[in-house]
Amino acid sequence: MPQRVNKAAALKGFFVTGTDTGVGKTALAASLALLMIESGIRTAPVKPVQTGVSASQPGDLEHCLKLCGLQPSPAELRLMNPYRFPLPASPHLAAEQAGARISLSRIVTACQKLCKNYQALVVEGAGGLLVPLTRRTTTLELARRLGLPLIIVARAGLGTLNHTLLTLRAAKEAELEVAAVALNHPERASRGKAEKIIEKDNREIIAALGKVEVWEALPYIEGAGVKVEATRRLAGVLAGRGARERIEREFIS
Repeated sequence: MPQRVNKAAALKGFFVTGTDTGVGKTALAASLALLMIESGIRTAPVKPVQTGVSASQPGDLEHCLKLCGLQPSPAELRLMNPYRFPLPASPHLAAEQAGARISLSRIVTACQKLCKNYQALVVEGAGGLLVPLTRRTTTLELARRLGLPLIIVARAGLGTLNHTLLTLRAAKEAELEVAAVALNHPERASRGKAEKIIEKDNREIIAALGKVEVWEALPYIEGAGVKVEATRRLAGVLAGRGARERIEREFIS
């Protein structure tokens, strides 16, 4: 049984995590934030740690802000992205190479301050739940501290079962709420009969063994997460897969 921690007070929104690198987490987070904003919910995208970007270089967060039509003040921007490092590596290593150390308390405080001006947050974690933020703490601990429902982005096709079920087990052991698993096609690929059978079975198995809602797979949409129209298209698909209903349960009903 994990040790209980004090969760950040009064935070609403979602924590987007993935089963692996490159599963389409950033595109989904941007589309989700856009969907929430267009649903009338004042939403702040948050990227606690960006790696592979320098201080003056635009990263995932800046793309998301542009897509959502948001122009935060410099102070708010620092709250949305407390840490960024040039090395494209795990946060703990990228921070060490920059002579820094990531503080979970600093991230939690930043999110609490943002919630004074925003109704909701869409927090995109780095990599998966067990990616280290320091030599002793992982993204899982940050998710526990924030207390937001998880949306787990997973590959739709072959090879996703083990990664996804292990992620769900880690979330359950940490007593984290999982809003849904979002199956995704992060790359363009042909889908024959066998691939469609595997994809359908993946959804059924993950739902049954993970005891969680699993959304029908999202299609690959080139430019989603970077270009406005592509992101809006993905947001529309995401709404139909179950995201709109979940948003309404959280914020409207």
